[in-house]
Amino acid sequence: MEVDSNAGPEVVQEEAAVAAPPGPPVQAANLPPAVGPRAAPSYRVVNSIIENKDDGPGPRCGHTLTAVASVGSEGTPGYIGPRLILFGGATALEGNSAAATPPPSSGGSAGIRLAGATADVHCYDVLANKWTRLHPLGESPSPRAAHAATAVGSMVVIQGGIGPAGLSSEDLHVLDLTQQKARWHRVVVHGPGPGSRYGHVMALVGQRFLLAIGGNDGKRPLIDVWALDTAAKPYEWRKVEPEGDGPPPCMYATASARSDGLLLLCGGRDASSAPLASAYGLAKHRDGRWEWAIAPGVSPSPRYQHAAVFVNARLHVSGGALGGGRMVEDASSVAVLDTAAGVWCDRKSVITSPRTGRYSVDAAGGEASLELTRRCRHAAAAMGDLVFIYGGLREARSSDGVLQKQ
Repeated sequence: MEVDSNAGPEVVQEEAAVAAPPGPPVQAANLPPAVGPRAAPSYRVVNSIIENKDDGPGPRCGHTLTAVASVGSEGTPGYIGPRLILFGGATALEGNSAAATPPPSSGGSAGIRLAGATADVHCYDVLANKWTRLHPLGESPSPRAAHAATAVGSMVVIQGGIGPAGLSSEDLHVLDLTQQKARWHRVVVHGPGPGSRYGHVMALVGQRFLLAIGGNDGKRPLIDVWALDTAAKPYEWRKVEPEGDGPPPCMYATASARSDGLLLLCGGRDASSAPLASAYGLAKHRDGRWEWAIAPGVSPSPRYQHAAVFVNARLHVSGGALGGGRMVEDASSVAVLDTAAGVWCDRKSVITSPRTGRYSVDAAGGEASLELTRRCRHAAAAMGDLVFIYGGLREARSSDGVLQKQ
């Protein structure tokens, strides 16, 4: 296995459902409406600008990539364009599995150890196609990977994870990006909360409720749901008990919030270390009740340590691990759950049964671009109609089991 060494993110232009043209990504406009569910799009490598060596994130895994909207109006003083914020991650791993997990003392699998965990902050300017390393003011979070992050307005909220010293604290750290100079803050939250954990998910639902779900507390996988109302002060975590049949305890799933407030929990690894193929929706009713519901459609493959992000009503899923050093097969490494149509699609068609085998460059109808997304522990973010992927682990041809920065 190796840490992916591509300097630029992969990108797809969602509405066109084809590889974006060369040069900086551009947003599609005035495209004809699609008829029926569209196949999953392909990805290409973006050759981004890195003026100084330290500006580029370099090879890493277990990091987060968060989309932050522009600040102000273009052409006015203080305007800051749309950005992707990359935080933390591990720059090297040592062990014997693609599904790299923390050491036994932290509730993970034997033989794997995080190395080179960072607290670096890198910014990708979407319009300029340029990476810059940020040096925010304030007290930085400790180095960590397998943490959770999400955007709240022009801020990035970070919680949990695991670093060289073990589990990170349960504190909420906020990176304020409203000014030209970014600044770290530690949020004061009253009462009990999710506690220290890693491999969990976090998302902002309905532009108001910050949800933290699942993960591993160092002892076992979890499926508890915690909510923080960002519109009510003092801030306070509240444990939620959703109705309906929900997912099993799991870690390394993904949580993505649709614009109308629906959260979708996809995949993950259960308590027996088996990958999950299911997807569950979590919604808040007007009377305050939360409810789980299983998503329709046939998933192409179980997976964990994958990435997923919404563009409109389409959830774009990429990569993932199966366990035992195996990655999700090429044929299923790119998939879309069309929540409007209630179906899963891969690069070829609507999925009616789980996919097996792989599409290779030597097979009829195969696509070399699918190898780009055959990875795990990467991160993804969406900006407008564009989906970006950065980093992660890929299979190496050697079998020495050592993962390191290339």
